[in-house]
Amino acid sequence: MSEQSATKARLIKAAKKEFLDKGYEKASLRKICADADVTTGAMYFFFKNKQDLFTSVVAEKAEHLLKLVKRQTDSEVNGVGNSEEYQREMNEYLCSNKDEVRILLDKSAGTEYENFREEYGFAVAQGFFAFYDKFGGTAEYRDIMKLIVRMRVQGYIEMLKGDYDMDKMMKFSALMEAYGDSGFAGMMKQFKGITEGVE
Repeated sequence: MSEQSATKARLIKAAKKEFLDKGYEKASLRKICADADVTTGAMYFFFKNKQDLFTSVVAEKAEHLLKLVKRQTDSEVNGVGNSEEYQREMNEYLCSNKDEVRILLDKSAGTEYENFREEYGFAVAQGFFAFYDKFGGTAEYRDIMKLIVRMRVQGYIEMLKGDYDMDKMMKFSALMEAYGDSGFAGMMKQFKGITEGVE
């Protein structure tokens, strides 16, 4: 690795930690540079500003995460590919990139990614809505899926905040998926009783 590449890598590593600790708006460029052992002037050789540095930390992760969600949804809704394999790939990606994902979902206010939580939630929701419609959900109660997706996303954020190793995170992810599947089935059974007037 060249000296320039090494310097840039240190800046990105220090920035990731600062953004994770304080969020974008309160993050200090001076602190990032000090932690990376780089002058502020040298930082501007690599990045135009704090926003550009933030983008360098999260952009690739954000794009890949949304692609994984879309592929997972397409698999579940349209029967394309192996849904379980895609879900495992998603869980592995979340676990392997938990700092960047937390920054995107919980620490990005003030950046072009400040709505990423909603964008990610919307992508996840497409699969939920498809199943809701498929199993007899009606427009009257459709908003319940929005609430469930928000709970699901928050659940992942809480899991990512924990000091868990990869093995435990993968097990937690699998348990969350199992809980979600069972909960959905139970909800639709209850929903059928409500819409058919069964006591």
